[in-house]
Amino acid sequence: MLESFTAGALRALDRARARARMRGSPAVEPIDLLAALVDEPESRAALLMFEHGLNAERLFQALEATSVTTDETDQEHEPLPQSASLRAVLGDATLQARSVSRSQNIGTEHLLAGLLRSPGPVVELLAGTGLALGALRDRLNQASTSEVASLPMPSDIPPLELAGPSEAVDLGRILDASANRASEGLRVVEDYVRFALDDPMLTRRLKDVRHRLSDSIRGLDAELLIGSRDTREDVGTHIMAHNEHVRENPRAVLTANFKRVAEALRSLEEYSKLVDVWLAARFEVLRYDIYTLEKLTLTAVAAHRALGDARLYVLVGALPTLGDLTWIVGEALAGGAQVIQLREKGLPDREVLQHAREVRNLTAKARARFILNDRPDLARLVNADGVHLGQDDVTVRDARRIIGAAALIGVSTHDRSQLDTAILEGASYLGVGPVFPSETKEFDDFAGLEFVHEAAHASTLPCFAVGGITEENVDEVLQAGARRIAVSSAVIRADRPRAAAAALREKLDALWQS
Repeated sequence: MLESFTAGALRALDRARARARMRGSPAVEPIDLLAALVDEPESRAALLMFEHGLNAERLFQALEATSVTTDETDQEHEPLPQSASLRAVLGDATLQARSVSRSQNIGTEHLLAGLLRSPGPVVELLAGTGLALGALRDRLNQASTSEVASLPMPSDIPPLELAGPSEAVDLGRILDASANRASEGLRVVEDYVRFALDDPMLTRRLKDVRHRLSDSIRGLDAELLIGSRDTREDVGTHIMAHNEHVRENPRAVLTANFKRVAEALRSLEEYSKLVDVWLAARFEVLRYDIYTLEKLTLTAVAAHRALGDARLYVLVGALPTLGDLTWIVGEALAGGAQVIQLREKGLPDREVLQHAREVRNLTAKARARFILNDRPDLARLVNADGVHLGQDDVTVRDARRIIGAAALIGVSTHDRSQLDTAILEGASYLGVGPVFPSETKEFDDFAGLEFVHEAAHASTLPCFAVGGITEENVDEVLQAGARRIAVSSAVIRADRPRAAAAALREKLDALWQS
C-alpha cells in the first residue's frame, strides 16, 4: 500500500512514528500524524491548514510537542505499529484520493482529509486552534477533484472532431440526458438511505458521490448541454414500459434508481470519451463506486428485514448434554430471545450437526433466527439462517460462496477499523465488543463502552453489543447507545434462564418503545 503514497506523505508517516515513539506510545495515533503534517510547513496539508486559520503555536502548545526528525529517533528502531484509528484515517485518505482516479497517489492533503473525516481528538483539537474546519473540508473536496480535471490531455489523443453542428447537438443531448438521469437517480437513492434507513455512513458516502458527480458534470460544456436540450421533441419521453409507473414498495424504488444511475454513468463514460478521456475516467470511477454502494445499501435493507426488531441474541454451547442444550434454548426462546447462536468448540462435526439440527427445529417453531458459529458449511447443511464469523475465520465473501447470498452473516468487531471493513465486505450484522470481561470467552483487550457508542453512530446496520453483559450492567450498555445485545452466561448459567432472558428483554423493549 505504501507505494501509493507520495514522498511527502511517506515523510509525514515517518515523523508520526517518531513522535509516537517519543511519547512512549505503543502505536502511532492520528494525533501523531497531525503533528507530523504541521511539522513540515511547506507541505500541501500544512499550507491548507495555515490558509484556513490554523494557529500552529497554539496547536503545538496543546500537543506539548516540538519538532523532531526521523534521523534522530526512528531509524534505529523497529517501526511502531499503526493504531486502528490511524488505519481508518489512512483508509479514508485512500478513498479521498481514489474518488477521482484509481491511479491517484495519496498525498499529504489526502492524509489531512482522512484526519478531518474521522471524529475524535484530532478534530476537537483543531477546532480549538482557530481552524475553519468546514471551509477546509470543502476546499479539500474541491482540490482533489479540480486537480484531476485540470490535468493536461496526453498529446497522442486527438481532439474532438465532429462532422458538423448537428453531430455536436446529438452528443450534447446524450450527455445532458445521461447527466440528468444520474443526478436525479442519486438523489432518490440518497433520500431512501437518509430517511428510510437513517444510516449516517451510507448517507455520507452517497452525498460524496453526488458532489463528485456534480463536479464531473461541470467538466462538460454547459452551453452545449443546455443548448442541445430538446425535451419536447425527445421521442423517449413518449415511450413508456408497461411497468414504468408501478413500484411495489420503497425497496423497488431504491433498486430501480441504483440501476438508473449506473446505466446513466456508463453512457456518460462512453460518450464523454469523445470530449475528454480524463473526464470519462472519472465517470468510470463513479460507476464502480455506485456498484459498491448498491451492494452495501441492499445488504443493509435485507439485514433490517431479517433482523429489524431482533434485540436479544443468546449464544449457547459447551453444555454437558444435548438435553441441557435443548432445555436452555427452549427457556431462552420462551424468555424472549429472538436470535440463537450455537457455538460449539472442539466437538466432532457429526455432533455439531446433531446439536445444530435440534436448535434449528426449536428456533423454527419459535420463529426465531438461528445462527451457527464459525462454520458456513455446516450452517448450510442444517439450513441455518446464517453464520457468525470471527476475525480469524473465513472472509464474508468466502462464507457467502458457501452459504448463499441470502444468508445472514455476522462478524465480530473489536475496533473501528474492523467494523468499517466488515461493513464494506457486506456483513449483515455486527458483533461489537467485548464490552466487559466474559465468563465464556477470554480476551486480551476490551473494546469497552466507548466502542459501543462509536459503533451505534457509525451505521444503522444491526449491531449487537457483546461480552460480559448482564442484567446488572446492561443499563450502561444501553446508555452508551446500544439497542441490541448478545449474551451468553447471563442466560445459560442463570438459575432460571427464562426469567433471566425475560428481564433483559424487558429492558430492551422499554428502550425500543421510548
